Amino acid sequence: MAKITVINLFGNKSISPGTAGTSDPIDLRYAANNGFFSLAHSVVAGTAGTVGTTVFTYVGCSTLDGTFVSPSASVAISTAGTAGTGGTANISTFEPEPMPFMKIIATQTGAAGAGKDSKVTAELIMQ
Repeated sequence: MAKITVINLFGNKSISPGTAGTSDPIDLRYAANNGFFSLAHSVVAGTAGTVGTTVFTYVGCSTLDGTFVSPSASVAISTAGTAGTGGTANISTFEPEPMPFMKIIATQTGAAGAGKDSKVTAELIMQ
């Protein structure tokens, strides 16, 4: 049996319109040996009482303290679309390029101050 690793990225993190939340660096060198990735995420209403639209992407780096960059290919993991006060929850699979270190970014769409804020919870699941 192959080990499955779960890393908590965001726990009910508030994200305002036009801003983003970035996870701490994730060391993939020993956790993702089979290259299977998924992101368990939920997005619920923030202070406005309505959920904004949140998009998840990733960036990578060859060193823990280096400059993390977006791959040249599309990096969208999932879009948790606009929802009512019930919010949305999903598990989305994705196939990142091989990299030793990764960060997950949750971006709230809309210009600063326009749109709705959200509270985001996400876990990275790897095998």
